[in-house]
Amino acid sequence: MHRYLIAVVSFLWVSGSTLAAPVGVFTGTGTAKDGDDVIVNATDIRLQGIAAPEDNGAKREPGGPEATASLRAIVDGKQLRCEPDGTKARGRPVAVCFLDGKDVGELQVLAGHARDCPHFSGGRYGAAEMQARAAGRDLSAIYPLPRYCLDR
Repeated sequence: MHRYLIAVVSFLWVSGSTLAAPVGVFTGTGTAKDGDDVIVNATDIRLQGIAAPEDNGAKREPGGPEATASLRAIVDGKQLRCEPDGTKARGRPVAVCFLDGKDVGELQVLAGHARDCPHFSGGRYGAAEMQARAAGRDLSAIYPLPRYCLDR
């Protein structure tokens, strides 16, 4: 019985760590799907650590169309490098994406079209959000931080 228990625990430990391991890097021409999703090589990727107002057929929030337009201006037709963090959001890989070495999520937050999502970013974009706010691009005035972004 003891050997069986050790085998099961070992399997679960190895399986769990394998599921959380990052998968290969995505590189290719980017297209914005909305304010916090990009498509690279036909793969829909959720940008890690930011939240933007919704802009899709089912739901359109204030600031959503502007967030989509901003991300399009940043990424459409440009070469992106996206580094998955090993998690998924609604079946999509979650990744930090870069354009010429610049973090796309940070660019979107600095533009005032996305917010830092501290539960997932660890506060990585907090300073960028404060810079946007100081420059008069205060998305928090019309877009409250989603509950999933708050530390639990």
